[in-house]
Amino acid sequence: MSWGGFTAAELEWQYNARETVPEFMTHVERTVRLSDDTRACTKHSLDIRYGDGPKETMDVYLADAPGAPVHVFFHGGYWCSRDKKDYAFVARDLVAAGFTVICPNYDLCPDVTIADITDQAVQAIIHIYQNVEQFNGDRDRISISGHSAGGQIVARLASHDWHVTLNDDHPFCAIVPVSGMFDLEPIRHTSLNDKIGLDAASAADNSPMLDAVPHEVKMMVVVGGNESPEFARQSDAYAAYCERGGLHVPVYKAWGANHFTVLEELYLGTGSLFGHLKRFLQP
Repeated sequence: MSWGGFTAAELEWQYNARETVPEFMTHVERTVRLSDDTRACTKHSLDIRYGDGPKETMDVYLADAPGAPVHVFFHGGYWCSRDKKDYAFVARDLVAAGFTVICPNYDLCPDVTIADITDQAVQAIIHIYQNVEQFNGDRDRISISGHSAGGQIVARLASHDWHVTLNDDHPFCAIVPVSGMFDLEPIRHTSLNDKIGLDAASAADNSPMLDAVPHEVKMMVVVGGNESPEFARQSDAYAAYCERGGLHVPVYKAWGANHFTVLEELYLGTGSLFGHLKRFLQP
């Protein structure tokens, strides 16, 4: 099915990162090894339950001292694959810098909808906010990020009505969507939708580009310099949308990084954007 002037094959290449990066399994295997190494050298608690769903658990990588800043990372996988355990590597150098890092899981499509996943992410944040001292954390220094589908998740968390949920403007001080999808309509026209099950209405309902722009929180957007033009466009368009709504959102492009290696550039201490991230996450 075509969309936006693309043929079906072109659209698939633009949005299906496994098509765009044929060697994607090499990157996945490397970060899985890095995650295994992180668990071996970092104090952690696994599979802490925050809700009743089968996958509503989270892994916590603890700062050494209480009162630490807390960073929450939501993994990607097009809302229908991957697992928190494969992303422990994002915690390694942030924990060394004094952060507690928390990686939640969430139930996956087609067992749930994207809207259900957003609701589960809200519950994860509530649990972290209400129990932050147990994680050596400071309630006033919680930040969030997410990659790919996780980028959509954290952008939706940015516009959630936290006054109703927690009687707070925002339970986090900074948001970093990484290689996110902010307009879901094109996804509906790819093979990815076979498991996601979007129609026109649900694509619109779950698109951060159609949400109210948040104002009480700072945000930066990150995308790989070697990602497909549509992934780059989505990041630029979302930042511009927020700017028009009054929120300044810088876009950082990890030059030479693809949809998978962008995570290493951002979260590993050797990465080109790690210093930017660490400074940005501090309130």
